[in-house]
Amino acid sequence: MNIKKKRVVHWPLVIGYLGIVAVVLACGASGSVTAAATTATATVTPVPTAESLLRLEDGAVKVQGEDDIWVPVAGESTFELVGEVESTDPWMVTGNTFATRDSTRIAEGLETGDLVRVKGVILTDATWLAASIEPAEEQIDPMLIFIGKVDSIDPWVVHGITLAVTDDTAITGEIAPGMIVRLEILLLEDGAWDVLGIAPLSDFTEIPGCTTVTAKVLSVDGNEVQFTDWPVITLGEEIEIENEAGNQGTLSAKQMVLVVVCATEDGQFLITKIIILEANGTSANGEKVLVCHKPDKKGGHTLSIAAAAMPAHLAHGDKPGPCLQR
Repeated sequence: MNIKKKRVVHWPLVIGYLGIVAVVLACGASGSVTAAATTATATVTPVPTAESLLRLEDGAVKVQGEDDIWVPVAGESTFELVGEVESTDPWMVTGNTFATRDSTRIAEGLETGDLVRVKGVILTDATWLAASIEPAEEQIDPMLIFIGKVDSIDPWVVHGITLAVTDDTAITGEIAPGMIVRLEILLLEDGAWDVLGIAPLSDFTEIPGCTTVTAKVLSVDGNEVQFTDWPVITLGEEIEIENEAGNQGTLSAKQMVLVVVCATEDGQFLITKIIILEANGTSANGEKVLVCHKPDKKGGHTLSIAAAAMPAHLAHGDKPGPCLQR
């Protein structure tokens, strides 16, 4: 993905997690994977196996196709961007180009100039793969949301990306290096980034050989779940499923999730935890709200944010509701 006039260019976001590990046994020709409980060790080394339909390699989950080529289906970060369509071949929104696959959900009738919301994952080869391209519900200013690990807070660096954090940036809670955060960024007309908010996603600690990838839930049937382009996975009761607030969550179709995965030396594929991100453009409690960001500066910018983020925005001078016509 190319971001024109951007200030930073290093995008890969690697995320780790230390917790109870559940083993997902490599599936056979049936395309099914089963998860069972085991105990985390001090080090877990990813080792690909030719027999597996899934494998963890270089921070990405790959699936073996019919031609025996391993194709990445889940990367190390997730993004959500709202802006105007500039091209549909290839897909370009507000100067940013996205790759698509047959599994990408694209609303019918979209044309150049339409306001859309693009959600997807960033693969290890720096490809920004769109999972869905849908009309945006409100006329809001271009925004980018992504999740990554904090490297430093003075200056602010999220996995190699230096951020221009100001007194106007809404920072939620106490954030320290190593934590996983969710960033809201306003894309300005000159290509610069205005960091609106930084909030902790959850409390993570890294474990060698493990990473967190993003995926989209295709279907859920009892304890069986299938992510887009993945084989069916049977989840054991020991696997933790939470929402962004750390509360117990329930998986359903069309959700974007973080899947914490590892691999053992004998090639077993591991899932430790699943965290539900915003689903279908709404926050965990199902609500989006509009705010006017910096209303006293050139009329402000109308933003669509999660309802839970409203108090932090109001504390920094934002106003509820859309900005008045400039």
